[in-house]
Amino acid sequence: MASEIADEKLTRAEAIELISEVKHDLNLKNDCELDFVIDDEGNIKPSPIKVIKIYDKDNELLLEAPIHTVEQMSNKELRRLVNSSDFLIESYNTFYYRLDL
Repeated sequence: MASEIADEKLTRAEAIELISEVKHDLNLKNDCELDFVIDDEGNIKPSPIKVIKIYDKDNELLLEAPIHTVEQMSNKELRRLVNSSDFLIESYNTFYYRLDL
């Protein structure tokens, strides 16, 4: 079953819906690039521990998700997007993916 999920291809509509859910779950804005985040207790968290960028086949940026916590990394919709994408490269804690839509 896990391999079926990892090999799953998304339609453009499914990808757009997942991206919208990830942006909502991670509290991202369309053109937001956070350098820090304040948690529920008022503590300032440092810059993201990693950034995930997902592009389409035409190199259009679909999602930029700065990840600040382990909980954000385990977001179900984000994992599905990453698992459906091809890993391109990692540079300075930024992970680049291409989603073939």
